[in-house]
Amino acid sequence: MTQKKVLIILGILLTACIVGAMFFINGQKPSGEIEKNISDNESALTANKSEVEQKSSATAMTMPAEKVTIKAYLNLSGCGEEVINLLDGLVKEYQGLVSVEFIDFSTREGAESMEKAGLNCQGLIINGKQTYAFFDKNGTQKEVTFSHPINSQYTADDLKTVVRTLLGE
Repeated sequence: MTQKKVLIILGILLTACIVGAMFFINGQKPSGEIEKNISDNESALTANKSEVEQKSSATAMTMPAEKVTIKAYLNLSGCGEEVINLLDGLVKEYQGLVSVEFIDFSTREGAESMEKAGLNCQGLIINGKQTYAFFDKNGTQKEVTFSHPINSQYTADDLKTVVRTLLGE
């Protein structure tokens, strides 16, 4: 092979790498359509929908989800009353759109489920994720992990904002 042919082949490969990198950086598929699933939700949305930018390890939310499913790993015989009442209120407010499964980690089965979920402290798994990035009511991007008791790493407003955002409100 001549030097000219080698340079042409290298140029073509370099161009393909640059184009691929541009799609990767923009998060696009070469077809021009972006699809992102929200946890295990079956619906996929295109890129022109409103999105929260992902700036860290948090899950960026693509809206809207059809439903919000929350697994609440709590000690149901102890200190979880405030979050239990909050979750019950969300289920009532968004009937048919928000569901909660309470898992009592003070039982053997609950502790095993909690360990299987990768949690070492009480927390919430919302649509399969524990950490979300979103914009608060002041327009500031915020990252929250729904771990530990309420008001330690997250607030009631944080939870309500994530649920409303996932539902497209």
